[in-house]
Amino acid sequence: MTTTKTIRLLTVNFDFDLNFDEINQFRGSVIKTTKGKNDLFHNHSPNGTIYRYPLIQYKSLNKKATLLCIEEGIEGIQDFFAATDWKLNIGIREQPIKVENLRVRQHRIGVWEKPFQYTLSRWLPLNQENYRKYHRLEDFGQKMALLEKILLANILSFLQGINLYVEQKIEIKIKHILDQRLEEYKGQEMESFSLRFETNVSLPNYIGLGKGSSSGFGILKEEIREKQQN
Repeated sequence: MTTTKTIRLLTVNFDFDLNFDEINQFRGSVIKTTKGKNDLFHNHSPNGTIYRYPLIQYKSLNKKATLLCIEEGIEGIQDFFAATDWKLNIGIREQPIKVENLRVRQHRIGVWEKPFQYTLSRWLPLNQENYRKYHRLEDFGQKMALLEKILLANILSFLQGINLYVEQKIEIKIKHILDQRLEEYKGQEMESFSLRFETNVSLPNYIGLGKGSSSGFGILKEEIREKQQN
C-alpha cells in the first residue's frame, strides 16, 4: 500500500519585480516587518539555527516577488499581513507592495509506480566535503550518481519536513544538466546546477530543495509533456 499525504500550499505573488540577487533583501524586510517573532519566517531561535525544512520560502517567480507557504506556514504568514504597512525596503529603495495573486492549492505527495519529470533550477548540492569528492571523480556517471544521492537526501528532507515517512524505494535519475555556474551563497562561492531529472515521488511545483531552499535556490517544477496523438 502506497503511503501518501495531501498537503496545503499558499503562493502569494506581489505586484513588484524582484531580481534573483534581491531575494535575501526581500526576505530580510519581511522578517523585519514581523519583528522576527515567528521563527517560521527565518528558522532561528535564541539558541541558534533551527534545522528543519523551511515552510515559508522567498522566491522570484516570473521575476515577481513571491512567498510560498507550506502547511503551518500558511497560518504563519498571517503574522506578516497583520503587521505590514504595505511597504518593504529592498536594498536602498522603499517598495510599495500589494498582492497581485494569491493561490491556495493542495498536492498529494507519495511514491508511485510511474516516474515524474521535473526541472530543478539553481540547485546547490555541494558542501565543502561533497565539492572535493565531486571534483575528484573523473567519470561522468560517477558524478551523476553522487548528485543523485544528494538529491535523494534533499527530497527525503522535504518529506520529513512535512511529516511523511515512506517505506517504498525512491528512484531518481538525472536526465540532463542544463546549466552549471558559480553562485554567491552566504558570502561564499558555490556551484549551482540547473537540471532535468525524474523520480517516482510526486512533488509540488515551486518548492525549494537543498541549500538556500528558503531563498530562491533549488526551485522545482514538474514538466508537463503534451500528449502526442497516435
